[in-house]
Amino acid sequence: MSEEVAEYTATQLLTTNIVDSAQEAIEAVQAADVLGLGVKLYNRLVPDSEDSDSLEEEWVVEVFTSAPAVDPDADEE
Repeated sequence: MSEEVAEYTATQLLTTNIVDSAQEAIEAVQAADVLGLGVKLYNRLVPDSEDSDSLEEEWVVEVFTSAPAVDPDADEE
């Protein structure tokens, strides 16, 4: 086993936060950056709690112990 593999530790999910606005999501991402934490940010549509015939947007901010490793060649396919 190489030293590089032995020293690798997977990022761990610390918390998942769901917020109502993009501005709140941006603030959460900035706070995680100040602390040196990794972030995964995405939005999704969910049924509106007041009107079952419509959807509302919510933002999900997942905070990790460090930035997740990304293969730079993965997006080229």
